[in-house]
Amino acid sequence: MMHVVVAKVDEILFEGEARSLKAPGAAGVLEVRPGHMPLVTTLKAGEVTVDGKKFTIKGGILEVRPQGATVIL
Repeated sequence: MMHVVVAKVDEILFEGEARSLKAPGAAGVLEVRPGHMPLVTTLKAGEVTVDGKKFTIKGGILEVRPQGATVIL
């Protein structure tokens, strides 16, 4: 499991433990699982999925680190 946060500037949409996160990266869909290598990338419009729970986004930033992942919209 990894700690995942999906947040807007003024609102946290999701915060908790998850097995996977899928996001629409600028170069294609990214799937992040526990142990994924660290990265920071931009996101394009589409859907972010956290263990089956979907969030429609207009774009954002994804940061992956050893402890988990953060999506900032």
